[in-house]
Amino acid sequence: MANFVLVHGSFHGAWCWQKLVPLLEARGHTVLAPDLPGSGDDPAPPETADLDSYATRVCWAIDQLPDDVVLVGHSMGGIVSAQASERRPHRLAATVYVNGLLLTHGASLVSFLDAHAGLGVEDLVLKNMQVAADGQTATFPAAAAGEVFYNSCAPEDAAWAAARLTPQRMKIYADRLDLSAAGFGRVRRFYVEGTRDKAVSLAYQRAMTTETPCEAVFTFEGDHSPFLSAPAALAGLLDTVAAQAGA
Repeated sequence: MANFVLVHGSFHGAWCWQKLVPLLEARGHTVLAPDLPGSGDDPAPPETADLDSYATRVCWAIDQLPDDVVLVGHSMGGIVSAQASERRPHRLAATVYVNGLLLTHGASLVSFLDAHAGLGVEDLVLKNMQVAADGQTATFPAAAAGEVFYNSCAPEDAAWAAARLTPQRMKIYADRLDLSAAGFGRVRRFYVEGTRDKAVSLAYQRAMTTETPCEAVFTFEGDHSPFLSAPAALAGLLDTVAAQAGA
């Protein structure tokens, strides 16, 4: 059975995996889902939240587990998973990007959006998030979360999740990845794309997997949050990836 480390995205915390974790554990897998620094229930002050501290937290989780690990990064957690892959390539059987930000060496989310402005995507996260006056953090209004993050979820699940969103430090969006062929490049990559994703559009996802090819791309006819809208299907897919990767 495999070891999984689950990495949440912006505004979220480990709570977002609540439906997925027991399904993976029922298949015999071991699962760790840490809060990133300053996210979810983590007590760290917001100013400590950046790519380095996020990747350090994920590497800590990897180091708690024996044998090889399947690392799963959702949304912004994809950036974190890539940097953790660079630091722990020898410990990872695979990294799975679930509607994840899969960027190249030296890139940040800001630089990716600038480079792909020609796609004409209306970025509903940028449109709806509310940036603090000092520009350091942003919040995401619960009223918009259902449409942007949870548009395939049951209404009660969407409301439950929207009520738990917490502020996100903005620095992560400008932090640039430091990746190499000997680190990140040696880890097997898999991608899960969502055709109804309104947070990381399908156009962005396919641009990313074109620029950074993956061993396989799995398509979900669903939203940004399959861990809530289709947890059983996602658990089955992750089980398949773990078997394929020999985890």
